[in-house]
Amino acid sequence: MGKLVRTIGLCSFAMLGWAVASATAVADDGFVVLVNEHNTTSSMSRAELKRAATGTTKQWDSGAVVQLGINPGDAPETQYLASLFETTPRELLSRIEEQVFKGEMRRPAVLHSSGDCIAFARAVAGAICVASAQSHVPPEAHVVTIH
Repeated sequence: MGKLVRTIGLCSFAMLGWAVASATAVADDGFVVLVNEHNTTSSMSRAELKRAATGTTKQWDSGAVVQLGINPGDAPETQYLASLFETTPRELLSRIEEQVFKGEMRRPAVLHSSGDCIAFARAVAGAICVASAQSHVPPEAHVVTIH
């Protein structure tokens, strides 16, 4: 997968939060949370999603290690994810950076589009990421309902 799932160093990761706009509260219209087909999770609460995205949940029920894929800075996907947690993208990225630094979670894979999220969710057993709801989701990935 080359560039798609390359992980980034802490210095680069810190720069992701630079120039990030505040997220406005967004309903789940327009975006979906994707995981790999081998992940049996079909729905999650916002609290469960937050634990998975910020390193508290380390492993899925399938045994796969949770691996977050995230778009840099103020990408709409990152704004949506942050809005689910009632925070800003900057605060979310800061929290993730802190957890990576502490060794509590793996460095997120850097994604640049919904297509990257789909490819990531298809290829990585523990993947979790956000994509446009208009994206075609292949059988190797599936949408998780957030409640």
